[in-house]
Amino acid sequence: MQPMENSRRNSLGRGHTPKTRDESAVERLYLELRDRAMRYDFRPGTRINEQALGRELGVSRAPLREALNRLEAEGLLTFVMNKGFFRKNISVDEVLDLYQVRIALERRAVFLALRRATDNEIQAVQEYWSSVMANSSSMTSADLLVADEEFHRRMIGLAKNKELSGFMEIITRRIHIARNIDIEQSAWNAKAFDAHYEVLRCLRNRDQEGALKSITDHIDMSRERAVTIAREMVAKFFLTGISDDDNIIEVPRSMGLRESGV
Repeated sequence: MQPMENSRRNSLGRGHTPKTRDESAVERLYLELRDRAMRYDFRPGTRINEQALGRELGVSRAPLREALNRLEAEGLLTFVMNKGFFRKNISVDEVLDLYQVRIALERRAVFLALRRATDNEIQAVQEYWSSVMANSSSMTSADLLVADEEFHRRMIGLAKNKELSGFMEIITRRIHIARNIDIEQSAWNAKAFDAHYEVLRCLRNRDQEGALKSITDHIDMSRERAVTIAREMVAKFFLTGISDDDNIIEVPRSMGLRESGV
């Protein structure tokens, strides 16, 4: 019985390698669709035409559905039973909520960085941002946004908490479009970017109170701008026509921009 069993194992081992999905291809598809969703190439409230999208990108239904499911999990799309995937509606309330989460995450990151990051690690983030500022005059607004997001990614990395960094990545993607418009329109970019140096100075000095106040004020200022932009986007999409979904716009619960607590 044993020779027969060995023979069976050998035959299974030759020419019967299980097929595995091309993970890199699925990842590229996911990134392409994520970028489109972040740019609002998919109009808020509209259904994603999976067949047309699959033909355009030259992919089958399985990897496309996998990528769309990931985008739904990240909050960029919604799924309606028997209807399909939709680009998530613009919600001023959601922008407010996301920025509250962002403040909480970055405050915790700063708290941990004060205890875990070395002086050399903090200096490395400082040198990165200094190099960005040295070249900022020749950078596009899109380049500046990517650089700004990378600064916050590196600063959060000082906390040395992978889960915290992972959650922050999701928040960053979901507020990306508002921040992109903000950088294009804002006259206060220099003030906002200088705040990075203040946060780093407090981190180097192990000044917890100053560091927490600096990062909170910095993001709170960005939040106010993001909420204003979200309202402008709601008006823009409303005035240029509604989607096939009945409720393209989600209005805010309140008009307040600032709350007393963090």
